Amino acid sequence: MANGTFDLRSANSSSSPHASVTSLRWPNEPGASDTVETELGWMLCPWAAVPGASIDLLRVAGAAYLADALTPRGSTFTRDIELTVAVTNPDRWTTELIDDVCDLLYWLTGDQWKITVIADDSGSVAVDLADEPDLAPVSLLSGGLDSFLGAVHLLHGHQTVQFIGHKDSANVVRGAQDVVQRWIARAYVPAPSYARVAFKQAGSKRERSSRSRSLLFASLGVAAATMRGSSTLYIPENGYTSLNVPLHPNRSGALSTRSTHPRTFERMTGILSGLGINITVTNPFASMTKGEVMASVASQGPPDGWLEASWRTISCGKLDGGRLSGGNPNYNCGLCVPCMVRRGTYIAAGQPDNTRYLVDEMTGSARDVLIARRQGDLDAITYATGEPVDDATIDAQTWPDNYDLDAATDLVQRGLNELAAVPRP
Repeated sequence: MANGTFDLRSANSSSSPHASVTSLRWPNEPGASDTVETELGWMLCPWAAVPGASIDLLRVAGAAYLADALTPRGSTFTRDIELTVAVTNPDRWTTELIDDVCDLLYWLTGDQWKITVIADDSGSVAVDLADEPDLAPVSLLSGGLDSFLGAVHLLHGHQTVQFIGHKDSANVVRGAQDVVQRWIARAYVPAPSYARVAFKQAGSKRERSSRSRSLLFASLGVAAATMRGSSTLYIPENGYTSLNVPLHPNRSGALSTRSTHPRTFERMTGILSGLGINITVTNPFASMTKGEVMASVASQGPPDGWLEASWRTISCGKLDGGRLSGGNPNYNCGLCVPCMVRRGTYIAAGQPDNTRYLVDEMTGSARDVLIARRQGDLDAITYATGEPVDDATIDAQTWPDNYDLDAATDLVQRGLNELAAVPRP
């Protein structure tokens, strides 16, 4: 029996799901229904002429994101979630394609997914995919350090990159996006486009984790790329974090998401191909550690203020400072695995790090509580950095066919070397 069963249709739909199903109604225009808040309407207005295949992909990804937020995990991690989604053309959604999307969602979230598509009865008509000129690329820009460095890197060679962001419900993430947006607008003339799109459930989340967000974010990028005729979507992330190799035998991963794992990109490429969407999804930093990324960007001579803006980005995987006595919800904690990777970045790149970390701001027993909460992360880092990378650990992971495992081993070792240089309390 499913933990959650959801039905996503237009707010103008003339039909309704069974009473036992959670009905999600996407407004036809930007705004809010009783269940969905969005800055893109059902046909993705005010964006113009988005092809139907891209609209459908975003609807499926959006339904998964909403269901993820509304289905608590409870005492067991894995959930069973069923989705029914109204699409512009059900015929393009073959059984094989739906299975591929379910497999990708399982890979990202650890949950079992079942997806059914139905015909959209809202009366809206989508445009077809068409051959378009190969315009400037689109890149995701999240408010994190990697995507910020990706923006600086891409703007060094492409002044017409369009950036896409998803407005997270966390105020600290939105604040980081504001900082990045203001700096880019000052640093580059003309200022590049940075479209930040709000999309979330109406009301409170029932599940804090949002591992499906990466598919929603990528699907927003795909929609923007097909709208403007671009053939490339960049998703910048350092290669070490992307590989998500466990730091300890009792962990299934490095406590980071699989949003930019090579296997994720392979699966996403297959889904786009199945939909007839000719877009290459790529990570410009796939072969680099985070420190190597920052060093490379610094060597390009970016505009003044880039380092100061980087200090205001968010990398923290916990963001629980508001629940700690004397804590601050707007700071990176400084001790979780993503924060430790971040701190190693500045050390490896030879750049000053004036990020305000919670561990540096707190004192006394409150600081002790924070350290105790992060002890699992710190112990895993100590374990992983104590010995050279074991080839068996790399071999045991899931990789695309013919992936260079020797290169992966070397990349992981370089990433661990950066982690080892970070002082621990």
